[in-house]
Amino acid sequence: MHTPEPTGIDLSRFDADALAQLSAGAPAAVRAQRAAAFELFSALPVPAARDEEWRHSPAKLFPLADFQLAASPRASNAAQTADGRDDFDAVIEIGDELFNIQNRSASLGILPLAEALATLPANVLTTKRKFAALGQAFWTAGFFIRARAGAPVRLLVNWRFTADGKLHVPRLVVAVEPDAQLILVERFQGLETETASFSKDWKSETALAVIGAHEFHVGEGAKLERVALHEWSASTLCIAEDAAVVAGRGRADWVTAVLGGRAVKLAAGCDVAGAGAVAHLSGLYFAGGTQHVDQRTVQRHSSPDTTSHLLYKGAVRDQSHSIYQGLIQAARGAVRVDAYQMNRNLVLNEGARADSLPALEIDADDLKCSHGSATGSLDPEQIFYLRARGIAEAEARRLLIAAYFEEVIGKVSHAGVQDRLRAAVAQKMETLS
Repeated sequence: MHTPEPTGIDLSRFDADALAQLSAGAPAAVRAQRAAAFELFSALPVPAARDEEWRHSPAKLFPLADFQLAASPRASNAAQTADGRDDFDAVIEIGDELFNIQNRSASLGILPLAEALATLPANVLTTKRKFAALGQAFWTAGFFIRARAGAPVRLLVNWRFTADGKLHVPRLVVAVEPDAQLILVERFQGLETETASFSKDWKSETALAVIGAHEFHVGEGAKLERVALHEWSASTLCIAEDAAVVAGRGRADWVTAVLGGRAVKLAAGCDVAGAGAVAHLSGLYFAGGTQHVDQRTVQRHSSPDTTSHLLYKGAVRDQSHSIYQGLIQAARGAVRVDAYQMNRNLVLNEGARADSLPALEIDADDLKCSHGSATGSLDPEQIFYLRARGIAEAEARRLLIAAYFEEVIGKVSHAGVQDRLRAAVAQKMETLS
């Protein structure tokens, strides 16, 4: 007997009427680019249960049709409140109804995306991915950032959404010009940030949904350091598409931390597209309760003499589930490539689950590509060693977990962000026995 395949995620809310409502009163260039993205979005299939990328994240985890598309926030001159804002040269704060920009750097340009699109190419980043096209068509809050050559610039983007029942579509387009240096920290927060309990009743306990689409262009000899802190509350769903292209001699250092959220599905792709381009991609995730964290990375080498190194480290406890899917691609002619991918997972108790699915797609020779994966529990000999020195078992476990994540935290250059990550990991371990 044939069993019908489960249907894909319900995206019926994203139709021509919703597009017309978002486009009302917008400049012609904005309407045209939304329309072009909507045409692509409509032509692409909805991810189905059989798709390798989505088969671990069933549609029931993302009841997007239950949420109302949020309105675009308006500019405000209200005083900024983001923690640590004084450590940055520029700060963008975005809420449900208002956004605020403070920029003290002459080498950094920041514009609301509606103003910037009139001068940007029609297709800023070519994509044939459903949710990336959705973000380009239906973004509700968007910004264009241009970093020019000069001293390193620090930018904080603080996304904080609190309205119940809303679906937000944030979008960021970042251009780091040749020889420029940008340190970008993004914080994503939704509703309360306190630890909440999780159950299997997904719909009744979910109050906020977010679909993000971020694009990064790193020019010749430029450097981008980007830290993404997903600090969503227990009532938030998040789907995000991040994509970067790195030109010759450019460098992208990328750290993604997932420390909250009801169900989180992230995709991060980086194309080292010019000779001498380098990308270092790092990830940290710690899931508890019945949280679901599904991440996919793509290290694409479309040019010879390029390098990409990746390290993702996660921990799961209680009844949570993490999935990591990693892919290294080497295009035809991409010789003398150096690519490495490693995913490590700690399973802290029975009932928690961590899946790791690394893969290679190689269409060239004369290169070095490798991947590795390891999943296990805390080393009992290390726990015994610490206990023999008078440290209680619960504290010994916490010390080992903190040390385990330090390899990723140390890749962040901003001391304040490092402290924030350590504090978040410590909070996750508060009730760990």
